[in-house]
Amino acid sequence: MTSRPPMAVSQRQPQRTLSGSGLSQSPTHQRTLSQQYLPQSPIRKSEAFIEQPSDLGDVAQSRFNTLPRRGGSRLKLELANDGIEHPGFSESPQNLDALSANKAFTPSRLMSTNDVSDAGDLTPRTSRCHTTDEDSAPLPMPPRRARFVIPTKRPEPPSTSAPLSKKDTRPKPFQLETPSIAPRYPNMGKAEPIGFADFYPWKGGHAEDQFSEPIIKHGYFEKAPAQSAQEPASAKGPLFPALKHKSGLHTLSTIFTGILSSRRHSGQITSASTFKPPPRVTLTDTKREIWLKDLANPAISLRRLSRTIPHGIRGKILLDQCLNKNVPTDRAVWLAKCVGANEIRAFKRKGVNGTFVMGGEAKWIRDWTVFVEQFVEAVTNAFSENDWKSKITYAIRLATHLYAEHLLDRDHYMDWLVSGLENSNQARLPMWLLIIQIYWKDLLKLRRHGRRLISAILSHHSSIYFHPDRDILLPLATRLQSLVESLLLTSPENFINPCVWFKFRDSLVVPPESSNNENRSKMFKSIDLRNDYLTSSNAKSQPALRSIVVQLLDSIHRTPLDDAIPKRLWKTSENKLSIVRTILEWSTSLYRPGVAKVYVATTLLRSPSASDVDVTGAILDFLSTDPLQEKARKQLVYHLVSELTRSSHFLVPRYVQWLIARGGIPNLAGTEPDGPCITRLLIEIPIHSLSESMRNLRATLLRRVSFSVDFEATDMAMAKSHVKKMLSVPLDADDPLLQKKPMSVKKMSKLIGLSSRSLKTTISSWLSNDFIGGIAHNLQSGKGGIELPKGTFETVRTLLEATEDYAMLENVLKLMTPSSNSELLACCADTINLHLSVFAATGTAKSLFHALYERLKTILEEQGVGARPLLASLANLAPRLTGLEDIATQLQNDLIRIDRSSAADASSPLSDNMATQLQDAETELSEQIEKLASYTSADKPTMERLFHAIIKKLQTYWGKDDERQRLCCILLTRLRVFDIQHFNILMRGWVQHIRKLTKRPSIAQLLPSLVSSGCLSLGILFATAHRSQVQNPQFQPSAVGSASTYMQEILQMLMKPVKPSPVMTSEDCYRFSIVQDRARREHAKEIMPLIRGALAEYSASRNQHARIPQPLDDEETEAQLLELLRGLVLVNPNAASQTLSLKSPDAKLAALIETWTTKLLAPDDNSGQKSFEQVLELANEFTLPFCQVKLSLNLATDDTSGPEGSEKLQSQFELLSKAIDNAIDANNIMWTGMLPSLSPDITQHMRNRAESRFLDLIPSLKNTPGEAAFDRDIYMAENLLTVIDSIFRGGSGSKVSPLSSALVDKLADLWDILASRNAEFASLRTTVLSHWLPLVFSYLTLYTSPSAGAIDLSKISGGEVRARALVVLAGLVQELDNYPSSNLRQHAFDIALALVDGLPEEARLQCVRAVKDATADPRIRYLFSFAPNPAENFMLSHREKPPVGIQERRALAMGMGMSMAPERLTPFVFRRWEILNEPTPNVGENDTSLSLTLFDARKIK
Repeated sequence: MTSRPPMAVSQRQPQRTLSGSGLSQSPTHQRTLSQQYLPQSPIRKSEAFIEQPSDLGDVAQSRFNTLPRRGGSRLKLELANDGIEHPGFSESPQNLDALSANKAFTPSRLMSTNDVSDAGDLTPRTSRCHTTDEDSAPLPMPPRRARFVIPTKRPEPPSTSAPLSKKDTRPKPFQLETPSIAPRYPNMGKAEPIGFADFYPWKGGHAEDQFSEPIIKHGYFEKAPAQSAQEPASAKGPLFPALKHKSGLHTLSTIFTGILSSRRHSGQITSASTFKPPPRVTLTDTKREIWLKDLANPAISLRRLSRTIPHGIRGKILLDQCLNKNVPTDRAVWLAKCVGANEIRAFKRKGVNGTFVMGGEAKWIRDWTVFVEQFVEAVTNAFSENDWKSKITYAIRLATHLYAEHLLDRDHYMDWLVSGLENSNQARLPMWLLIIQIYWKDLLKLRRHGRRLISAILSHHSSIYFHPDRDILLPLATRLQSLVESLLLTSPENFINPCVWFKFRDSLVVPPESSNNENRSKMFKSIDLRNDYLTSSNAKSQPALRSIVVQLLDSIHRTPLDDAIPKRLWKTSENKLSIVRTILEWSTSLYRPGVAKVYVATTLLRSPSASDVDVTGAILDFLSTDPLQEKARKQLVYHLVSELTRSSHFLVPRYVQWLIARGGIPNLAGTEPDGPCITRLLIEIPIHSLSESMRNLRATLLRRVSFSVDFEATDMAMAKSHVKKMLSVPLDADDPLLQKKPMSVKKMSKLIGLSSRSLKTTISSWLSNDFIGGIAHNLQSGKGGIELPKGTFETVRTLLEATEDYAMLENVLKLMTPSSNSELLACCADTINLHLSVFAATGTAKSLFHALYERLKTILEEQGVGARPLLASLANLAPRLTGLEDIATQLQNDLIRIDRSSAADASSPLSDNMATQLQDAETELSEQIEKLASYTSADKPTMERLFHAIIKKLQTYWGKDDERQRLCCILLTRLRVFDIQHFNILMRGWVQHIRKLTKRPSIAQLLPSLVSSGCLSLGILFATAHRSQVQNPQFQPSAVGSASTYMQEILQMLMKPVKPSPVMTSEDCYRFSIVQDRARREHAKEIMPLIRGALAEYSASRNQHARIPQPLDDEETEAQLLELLRGLVLVNPNAASQTLSLKSPDAKLAALIETWTTKLLAPDDNSGQKSFEQVLELANEFTLPFCQVKLSLNLATDDTSGPEGSEKLQSQFELLSKAIDNAIDANNIMWTGMLPSLSPDITQHMRNRAESRFLDLIPSLKNTPGEAAFDRDIYMAENLLTVIDSIFRGGSGSKVSPLSSALVDKLADLWDILASRNAEFASLRTTVLSHWLPLVFSYLTLYTSPSAGAIDLSKISGGEVRARALVVLAGLVQELDNYPSSNLRQHAFDIALALVDGLPEEARLQCVRAVKDATADPRIRYLFSFAPNPAENFMLSHREKPPVGIQERRALAMGMGMSMAPERLTPFVFRRWEILNEPTPNVGENDTSLSLTLFDARKIK
């Protein structure tokens, strides 16, 4: 806009040629403000006026054809340039005479009063330096006021030896003398003497002193005015009467207004703009370097440099040159604009269409932005250079200037900034934080960048927060913490991102000490609730909450080592009493097998999250409302209460008080084992945990109903004596059991299992605290004693397992940890492995493992190979514990190394007669084992010969209970070490051979010993039952004899407990139990086909005339199979559904599967088929997995590819849809939890049907329901939303689909209802606000859940529909501002934030175009990530030509004729790249970057 150079930069002065001298004036150096108003140093005095050659003409004169103007009056200039008259410094212009440099600056030294210059008539000059003697000397300036009192230095009289003259005392006439300090002014080429400012004495001889008639009439003129023909006479005559009139003032103002208007139009610039960006020329490298150095020199004007901008300086080279030459930032930006303007104009000169021009310009700006990004990144990474600090400061400043002037693609640049922060390591993180904080406000104002910025900062903060070396990174952690805290308070919207928030939430829970805890906690809670609203199920009915809690409890049961699930469970609802009630029902449900659920419930109720819950009251309320008729459920309640009583979470005094308030125990029947649970609990409570007073009160209550408390005490004492007798603990002398034989462990375990919980806890407490605790205490205190024998430990373990008191068993394991007996410690590890689900539920599994692992390290150093039993047990346990993969691999490698160190070398000469010796029945296998132990390797042929020889001998002992069968297993274990892979191949072939045998002993007499010893893995065992064989209808009829029961026997072997025998010791049986437990929990997918094959075998045996005994005919096996099926369905319900729902052509097999699945759902129901309605009626939170299996079985068809199969499938869909509709109408929505696990086609069909019904219920202005139908429709919509919620959040069952157009239309209808101001829709608006909008928003949150957010929604079709939904939500946000009391505005905005994150770019731009001109709401701009560009939306006003007539002009000037000059608006393109100062060396009338006609500029005359 202006050619004024920046401050502290010299201004080019006009060049003048002196008349007659041929000399030119040199431009003077323009001083800064401090130099203009402060005295200069004498040292710098000589540098201030160094001459600089210039070849530029008089800019001002050539531009406006006028004389050059000074910056103020002459007096001002002299005042600004004169210095303090003081010896040592002066601000007078320098004289070219070298001899005058040291002379004092006084007017007398410049020129006397009577001197007259010989130069001609000269124009005023702007130079303040001396010229030749012929030139007019510059005006001396009056001195400034001294800052301090300077004593006047009087000239000393010259010392002379001449005699003094006599003083003249005669009077003299007065004569006015010129003061010595009076400033002078030049004569401006006139023949008059030089005058002095403010000193012009009157002498009486001036021209105006000569009076004449014209002077008296018209005044004195130095030059007579030109006589105009239009005004030959004075205007006083015509004007004076008009001014005397009452409207004279108005007339006078009209005249002056017209004069001003004429003046304005007469000098106005009307010529077209002649602006052109500075051209580029091709220069040599030397000249280019000189030009760049001149550019870096602020003293050289840009107008001079604009002549020759060199080619080849562009992009990254331009930025590097500016950095290397240290070009001032404003001059570097000027160069970038010059290059950019030429590059952009080059596209327009190619003669192509406008689209290509716009695209080419955008591409060039994008490439230029990339160059700037690379430039900043390169300088940032070069931190090893010495001047790195100055370079990075320059680079950041230059990039910031380019960004501030909108010379970059801001979106691309912001994206680069955020990407750099996201991908930065900790070493470069401080620099990225420094850079990005410059653009902090702009980034946070846009959703697309602000969300990523917050995510990156939280990621870095979390990684440092949980870093093990956090103290080293404390400065960075403190900086990040302060940034996060400020962002939490100032920009909460950017934290609304559920996936990121819940990932890094834990690092933000604890506020820093220096923060404002109250405001910070409020904001944190608000953000947490807003993110939770977008993720949790918003169908907040009680059944939905119970279903969620049950699902989480099942997850804990399946993966008990996951610590995150309990936290999620307690966050499902604020009503923790309902959660506790669901936990109690789940832990006592018969549909959840095992005792681990009791310890899961105990751990949850003991957790800090339940500290504010009245557990005792919740249990008592549960007992009073649930009848608990089943005996198994009562035992579970007693077990749970006993565990909580030990930790004082269940208060027995309160229970007794509550029981007394209810009337106590009514009769003796209330104390029977099958009596009411509410009264029987008083007997089952562990007595050893009660105080003496509570025991007496308990005994009093029991004696009132004739319950023998003494007999109970005697029974407990007797049981304790039997246990002491079994453990060889000395009894009292008068004990009746002293002379009797000890009871067997099996019998004692059975009796304990049938006893009350009170007796069980008494026995377990004595075993753990008194017996084992006493032994451990004696060993640790050094009182002597021996370690606990392995057999004794097994007895104690068996008794504790009979009591099911695993808390005491856990205590025993902890006490046994210091032992040095590797076999005893191996038993401890096996105990943990078998009851891993229980110990994981109590949270002690990993701690026990680590204790045993530390003992293993010590025992390995002390005993070496003797530690193998413990090593083998830990190697078997470690893979089942999460997070210990490395330790498990190490243990397995150590076990193989130890085994190989003691294995035999089958390639030795011993291998020649090994097979022969094994065939000799009289040869002792123990000798072969000893010989085999002295070698270390074997080749495959030898290994095969040894394997078949051992297997042949093993088959001879099969079914004979010969202990030599166990020795063969040990020999196979040693042989396996040589080549595990080849051994598994041999073993697999032999098992397949066993399967085909028609006459053989039972599988249970052979394979358990092989499995227990590790020779036969579960993988090989399951590989013998291929699915293709199961599904082949020709397989079963061909199998005869024992081959027809193979799968049943394998299944029975995996279910039935193994008893100790000569073939398998108690230790082997215990390890086989571990294998059985692992098969149920970790191989559910392999066991399900095995069960189906076993059922197929059992069904086929019914068609045979000569039936052989079937394992499934056994009632005990049938009960075990039902228990196994129940556990497998809970572990993996999908695998169970897929396996059992495969239709078979065998009708008997189908009926058998129907019967068994019905028993899973209703144990007391022996009927087979269940209709859809019956299945839905039986559905509740605990039966959902079994209903799912039953439902999948009913929907299965033989073949869906043909037309008949499709018709049958469609009919099944219709039946299921009808049943679901009936269930919804009957308010039965408990079955919704099983819908997600059905086939995708079924769930999609159900979802579409429910969504259609839900949307049809939403009202609109065109379809307004009656008031009576409001409640019914809302109730139905809530049930339908629960169904949709269950299907959608179920996971993979339902396909991910975009928003439907019908939903957006309904959302727009609700917007219309709220926007309507019609009084008849007042009740409808109230209903919409209170019910329909919350329901629709809850439905929309299904698309904002983490499962939906994990999918790249930009790749899914439907972006236009999502864009429409966002525009409607934006409108609702503004409309709901009229209802500030409701939270719906916040919910609508949060949903829009979650939906816009996955919006495609094209759809986002479409939304921007839709709302850009409609609103200026910053929330909408943030939502759609667009910022108002100050260069956009400029409009150019075009006025018609002004009226020609004088009357019209006068009316226009008076404001009465504005309609005569209409305005026409057209878009104005603001080209930022062409906003240049000093664009060209040739100054024109209208050559600025913005045309002067836009501002009505006028020429200055």
